[in-house]
Amino acid sequence: MKRIFGILLLVLAGFDLTAQQDPQYSLYMFNPLGVNPGYAGSREVLSGVLVHRSQWVGLDGAPETQVLAINSPLKNKKMGVGLQIVNDKIGPRTTQYLTASYAYRLKMGSGKLAFGLRGGVINYNYDWAKIEYKDAEDAIPTTAAQSKMLPTFDFGLYYNTNTFYAGIAADHLNRGSFNWVDGIDTVNSTARQFANLNVTVGKAFELNDNLVLKTSLLGRGSNKNGNLDINGSILIKNKVLFGLTLRSTKALILMTEINLTKNLRFGAAYDYDNSDIAKTTSGSFEIFLGYDIGLFNSKVVSPRYF
Repeated sequence: MKRIFGILLLVLAGFDLTAQQDPQYSLYMFNPLGVNPGYAGSREVLSGVLVHRSQWVGLDGAPETQVLAINSPLKNKKMGVGLQIVNDKIGPRTTQYLTASYAYRLKMGSGKLAFGLRGGVINYNYDWAKIEYKDAEDAIPTTAAQSKMLPTFDFGLYYNTNTFYAGIAADHLNRGSFNWVDGIDTVNSTARQFANLNVTVGKAFELNDNLVLKTSLLGRGSNKNGNLDINGSILIKNKVLFGLTLRSTKALILMTEINLTKNLRFGAAYDYDNSDIAKTTSGSFEIFLGYDIGLFNSKVVSPRYF
């Protein structure tokens, strides 16, 4: 099984031109900064989110991801800033992301249009000793841990009102690359980042005083490979939300969010994946915790639909 994940490691590192390189989230609507740097500041308060995702639970070497994301408007409300730290692990590969976002926001109609920039570094760590090989000739000669660091630059457009949002963002525009050379200098392979495109749309419909229908869509694409998430959720009395997401890769996602207080919220998701590899696991789980603080005489508005 570890050999399988060793192969997946090389794919995710960029040896396969159609690979999905970045972590995948089911609760993307609760951490929009991770999808689009233009989101920074749009919640109008200092907002922090913690996310943990365990994918394909029970499978040795399965992906695990932790995220800390913080964003806030500046005092003039025309600009927003954000910071995101990500730790992502799959098999023998561990990746750390440290990125900062800046958004310039313009009043447009009943909402605001933001132009977002994000820059930072991604550190790739590989522990080849964690891979077990069925055939010795498949083994990577070196067993030492290796590390490579690359810059990343992203751009996004984001428009939102009280009940609607839409955005488009492109990641890894610099398309960073690095070479791997084995311990005896006989193999030289190039790993490359490929630009990803993310498209998001969301709309909240107030059905009555107690019920709100929230809908959202996330499309991801990278070098002719991608997937689509379509979500529908019901918010009850502005306190508890239950939702269902259909993913184009044959996954069904059940999710919930609870507004514990005016400032504090909690959410969880369970992925039922119908792919071949996921059939051998108990599914994927994701949780998040969010907290908002009013700054610059801003009030924490309740409810916040997005």
